[in-house]
Amino acid sequence: MKWKKIGLAAAAITAAVALTACGMKNKNAYESACESLERGEYQEAVKDFQESVIREVKVPFCQRGIGVAQLKMGQYEQAIASFSEALEGEDGKKFQKDVLSYKAVAEYESGRLKEAQDSCERIKEFGADASCYFLIGKISLQLDQYEEAKSNFDQAAEKDSSYAMFMDIYQAYGDHDMDADGKAYLSRALELSPGSGSDYYQRGRIYYFMGDYAGAQTELLQAAEKGEKEARLFLGKIYLEQQDSASARAMYQEYAQEEGSAARAYNGLALCDMAEGNYDGALQNISLGLQEAKEGEAQELLFNEAVAYEHKRDFATAKAKMADYLIRFPDDENAQRESSFLQTR
Repeated sequence: MKWKKIGLAAAAITAAVALTACGMKNKNAYESACESLERGEYQEAVKDFQESVIREVKVPFCQRGIGVAQLKMGQYEQAIASFSEALEGEDGKKFQKDVLSYKAVAEYESGRLKEAQDSCERIKEFGADASCYFLIGKISLQLDQYEEAKSNFDQAAEKDSSYAMFMDIYQAYGDHDMDADGKAYLSRALELSPGSGSDYYQRGRIYYFMGDYAGAQTELLQAAEKGEKEARLFLGKIYLEQQDSASARAMYQEYAQEEGSAARAYNGLALCDMAEGNYDGALQNISLGLQEAKEGEAQELLFNEAVAYEHKRDFATAKAKMADYLIRFPDDENAQRESSFLQTR
């Protein structure tokens, strides 16, 4: 399970990093570690936090920081141990609730569902927020406790009646092949009154997941007019699914004009090329995209690169590209299946 599965809880964690990030006047290992954590330089953060522990500076906060970095790197068991140490060293209510929220996520990710449930119950003692109820709902689904899951999702939605929360709940149900239950929350989301470009973007996504492409396009075009650049990317996806590569290409080209959007735009253009059977053009756009890719943007480009070579019937290169891809992204089930298929060619 990748980090994104946590949905709202992941957003809460990202925001919480700033809770104890800075505040010391002089530059030291602790402050450097906090800054590395915020930049996503997790190994460097762990190194500096550990140095700060050795110097006995803000030890519980360092253990918390080490745990957050380990959690982001998928080192769930190590993260649980770090959070446990942090909890033993600092008993402030705000700190305890914060660390327990991380610990519950790490336990969930590692498959320790009962322990995650217990951590969430402890959080309730300090006052549970929407992300806590949402995580309990996800745990309950894993344990086939469907009534309890719905009760907790309802409490999460009551505390946070946002498009993002309703989408997270829908996706949680979708992960368990319970789309009908999830779509009930999408319908509730559409009862909200949109205002910002982000609101219209979320509504467009909701209509898309409900299978209403016309409604999705209407909302997404509104979002784009209000300055929500991600709307163009999603419109490109919808146009491609409708086999309208020309309209999709126009959306991706517009998206490319936005600052910092080049890599994802090139990936979209490569998809348009492949839809039109122009695999050399796709590889050219993928190459350009990889040159522009920031952290987290290369994965889809690299996968599509292997697929493009497969369509060119250059199976030797496709196999090599997919093998390299799986070294970097070993948990991608689609890539695993694609690699197995390529072995037969």
